[in-house]
Amino acid sequence: MGIAVIYGSSRRSGNSEQLAKRLVDGFEADHIYLSEYDIQPIQDYRHSDKGAYPNDDYHAIIKRVLEQDKLVFATPIYWYGPSGLTKTFIDRWSQSLRENKAEFLAKLSAKSAWVLGVGDDAPHLKGIPLVQQFQYIFQYTGTAFEGYVLGRGNRPGDISQDHAALAAVDAIRKGWEERLEE
Repeated sequence: MGIAVIYGSSRRSGNSEQLAKRLVDGFEADHIYLSEYDIQPIQDYRHSDKGAYPNDDYHAIIKRVLEQDKLVFATPIYWYGPSGLTKTFIDRWSQSLRENKAEFLAKLSAKSAWVLGVGDDAPHLKGIPLVQQFQYIFQYTGTAFEGYVLGRGNRPGDISQDHAALAAVDAIRKGWEERLEE
């Protein structure tokens, strides 16, 4: 079982990263920090003959993501949704859809995904639009949406005080471990 962990925070060692690392500790995981790559905004060429998308790191990153079985999106909750880094990466999926829709959707539909969101201002309520956005994304791509964990944190390390979020990721881990033992 390979896992792609897609980190959407602009800072390292933040709360969403800490929660994700707790989730995947001991499993084979490809840790992808979007802030370390050049991923340009999508250019909308749906209704034109243009086809030259930005020459950036997107193809290398999506290739790594598609090589794994499970996807974990770890993002701060910004304005009721994912970070801009996360959203830009997902927006670029439109490029993959234009380049080879059938192959791209076939690969994504073979995956399962989890979403981890951490925010400071009532994240269990205000993080619901984040979850809904991912539900729609995964519904479109055919990706099995296995679930989500919303945690509370602001300063680095605050997530360690959210015992409900920690227990939720521990329960997911336990389920993964049990499936591997079968």
